Amino acid sequence: MRNSFKFIGKGATLLAASSLLMAMTAVIPAEAANKAGARCTKANAKTKIGGDNYVCTKNPTVKNARLTWVWVGCIESNQLFRESSARLKTITDSAAQAVTMLDTEIASLKAEAPKDEADAKVFDQKAADAKTKQAAALADAKINSDNATKAGLTTAAGKQFTANAATWTKAARSYELAAKNFERSAASLRDKINEVAKKEKQKLTVLQTVENTKVEVASTQQNRRNACRPGL
Repeated sequence: MRNSFKFIGKGATLLAASSLLMAMTAVIPAEAANKAGARCTKANAKTKIGGDNYVCTKNPTVKNARLTWVWVGCIESNQLFRESSARLKTITDSAAQAVTMLDTEIASLKAEAPKDEADAKVFDQKAADAKTKQAAALADAKINSDNATKAGLTTAAGKQFTANAATWTKAARSYELAAKNFERSAASLRDKINEVAKKEKQKLTVLQTVENTKVEVASTQQNRRNACRPGL
């Protein structure tokens, strides 16, 4: 046995060592050479590290970043942050215009409110007066109708009373319509006054939308910060 080992000599020892090194290299995974956050050379190249997908790119949270292996979760989180930031700018610009318009409308409505309320009260009174006249006309129509019956519907007096009753009935209908129109006018003015509260509520909604979007941006920014930690 010893003679056999001596016979093999140094050449055989080198050959065995070389074979062992080749075998060890063959079983090392290709991505073992890559490390999360480590430098890479080919932009947008892809690989797997620890079972996760990585891209060779610049970490969006690192100043003066170089190409490194960045987790795809970082790329996705960065995209969400950029989208929410762009959305915040759009919403903020639109909200500023909307608030300016609403403030102008609210100021105008408030300035006109006292006169509108005074005019509404005038219409209230006119409606009440019309209803009073309607009631009087209906009463006169009934009196003439009763007189026509007493006088006899076919007599000259009866026919006249019947004609008078019809005239008063038409008058009553006219007063009824007038009262409804006055009531609508008063209601319209008060609806205008109530627009102030509605528009102030709209303004709050607009401003709340901006605040909600700011919260969304802060959340996506924090998610990006967590997902883009160097070496993750």
